[in-house]
Amino acid sequence: MRGYGRTLFTGLALMLSASIATAADIRVLSVGSVQIAAKALAADFTKETGHKVTLTTVTPSTIPEKLASGSYDMIICSIPAMDALEKAGSLQPGSRSPLSRVGIGVIVREGAPLPDVSTPEAFKKTLLGARSIVHGNPATPNQSGVVTMRILTKAGILEQIKPKARAADLAEGFAMVAKGEVELALFNLVELPTGVRLAGPVPAPLQDYTSYETAVLANGMAPAEAQAFIKLMISPPARQMWEAASLEAYPYH
Repeated sequence: MRGYGRTLFTGLALMLSASIATAADIRVLSVGSVQIAAKALAADFTKETGHKVTLTTVTPSTIPEKLASGSYDMIICSIPAMDALEKAGSLQPGSRSPLSRVGIGVIVREGAPLPDVSTPEAFKKTLLGARSIVHGNPATPNQSGVVTMRILTKAGILEQIKPKARAADLAEGFAMVAKGEVELALFNLVELPTGVRLAGPVPAPLQDYTSYETAVLANGMAPAEAQAFIKLMISPPARQMWEAASLEAYPYH
């Protein structure tokens, strides 16, 4: 099945790039949560078409600044951020495509006992019993802290958690857990650094997601090549790459 998927992927890449005579440089501005899958897909696209994909990863809050100061052909970001870009006229009309979504996971120090988060009741018990918790900043739009607040609200434990919780960015939060400064972390299900490990995802029906889309930018220099790359990113053979990076590929099941 894997070989069949790769053959189909190759055929699709060649078909989409057949009308493009010379190699192009496709500049993609992307949030970090999707970078593992995006880089793998970019490498395959470059190998099959000859078009180079340059991926620049940024935090969601710096996207407007980066777009104002640089030149890019494509954008990958959350739906609310994409809505704002479309409203501002920054996107090529009709080019938006859903890509993937990521949920929140419970992270602990490597070597520590794994707490039970397999059911909503177990999840609530684990968080209420934890001595300290770190999560993304809920005051920062379009990041995991906003999603975490929705989860804790649905669980009915937000007010009880607040006194022992603190906000941090992803790298800082993981470092706190790895050093034993904080017992649990609630962040996007992404590749974890050394020193921490995943206890498990937030269980359904409490789980919530950040959904990502991609689009061609209105002022890009390689719109046809960017659209070809997008078609590959949303193709059925690409699904396994998104899921290998702990992201759910669109359409969601």
